[in-house]
Formats: sequence, structure tokens, C-alpha cells
Amino acid sequence: MALEAQPARGHFPFNERKATAAAAFLLQQEGGTMDYMRLVKLLYLAERESLAHLGHPLTGDTYCALDQGPILSRIVDLCKQPSSGVWGTQVERSSLWAVRLKTTPDLGPLSPAEMTILEEVAKAHRDHDQWQLSTLMQGLPEWRDPRGARVEIAPTDILAALGKTPDQIREILVEADDDARVDALLRE
Repeated sequence: MALEAQPARGHFPFNERKATAAAAFLLQQEGGTMDYMRLVKLLYLAERESLAHLGHPLTGDTYCALDQGPILSRIVDLCKQPSSGVWGTQVERSSLWAVRLKTTPDLGPLSPAEMTILEEVAKAHRDHDQWQLSTLMQGLPEWRDPRGARVEIAPTDILAALGKTPDQIREILVEADDDARVDALLRE
């Protein structure tokens, strides 16, 4: 089936609770403080692994290409600006280029499989700084040089780069929309 048969949005719903838990997990692995560009790069790699192996996004963030490689757009913004949401209760900016844990993290939103992915990504890239990660990520098939802009990367491009078929891509997008509807009902 063609990709046009996907849900109209073609995007995943952002889950700030899971994004915060994932960031807090990685920060905890690093002793509580990390360069935020490195954090966002590790989260992007974990997001790809979650899509590849679990068939669902970890955070559901908006994916974008920057000159320094792909990023999770909303998480970059949360790292740069104070937040009154869930993020702000657990993570804060500690310097111009770093964020830190404010409190003991709430990892409850993460499944054991998601924590395993985060741990594996952290271990695999333990010795890579943010610039080495940027270089590595510029080689990902979904990244295109944005020439100084912030250009959105479609989830379908990432899923296709991961080897998912059009039917699998459609199924992943539909399931993510269904999960978001259930989450919204549970919050009401």
C-alpha cells in the first residue's frame, strides 16, 4: 500500500512525560549533567532504536535536520528555555550549553524495553562528545543538509531509512495516533 494511505498527520504525538523520563534517564547515566546537544543527539538515536526494534516512538518529538545533524526539536527548545511543564520539574539549564537533573527522576513512563534502549545507546556512545555525535549523525540516511535552517524530517523518512515497508510505516503511524487518543482520554 502507498504511503499516502497513512494518517493525515504523518507525525507522532509528543509525549513530554516520556521525553522527560528519557532525558532524565540519560542524565542520570552521566552523573546528572550533560551538554544539551549531546543529550538531544543521544535521545534522537534512542528514538530511532525504539522505532526500529519496538515499532513505536520513544518521545514522539518532531524530528528536524540542523547543520549539526538531526535533532528532536521540542526537546532542544525545552533544553534552551525554562519550562513550567513536566520537563521543568525534573530538568533545568545549568549553563549556556548544559542541562542537569533537578531531582530524583521519575522513570515511571518508560518501559523496561525503552530503558534498555536508552542504556544501550548511552553505552555505545559513552566516549563520543556532541561534535563526534554530530558528525556520526550527519551520515544517517534521513538527514539532508538544511543549509543553516531547521528543516523537518518526516517520520516516514526515518522509518523508511530503518527498512520499514510502507505497510509497516502506516501501521506504526496509526498505532501511535491510537495510543495518543487513549492517553488523552486517560488524562481527562
